[in-house]
Amino acid sequence: MEILYNNAVATAKVAKGAKAEGDMIITGTKGYVYVPSPWWKTDYFEVRYEHSENNKRYFYQLDGEGIRYELVAFTRAIQDNKENTYVDRNVSLAISKLIEDFENKKDVIEII
Repeated sequence: MEILYNNAVATAKVAKGAKAEGDMIITGTKGYVYVPSPWWKTDYFEVRYEHSENNKRYFYQLDGEGIRYELVAFTRAIQDNKENTYVDRNVSLAISKLIEDFENKKDVIEII
């Protein structure tokens, strides 16, 4: 799956019953961010550059199920018709916009 933005492209592998490494790489023009598997339960990530002596490691502990926790909290807020106090409003809006665009097949190209 590729998600195209004005100034960026996101690529994801999605499959039912298939396995992959599960790490995440966010590529930029000056370097990239590497999040080791499983990225949704990360406790650290690295910002890597062409010259490895400039690399930096950041530690960030996510609670419970990590990023999946945010998606679960978002879903429960919708189901319960209540304000979600655990996830920032802008994150909730971005998630809902992405889902809405996909459902409406906005900028979606299906390969069969």
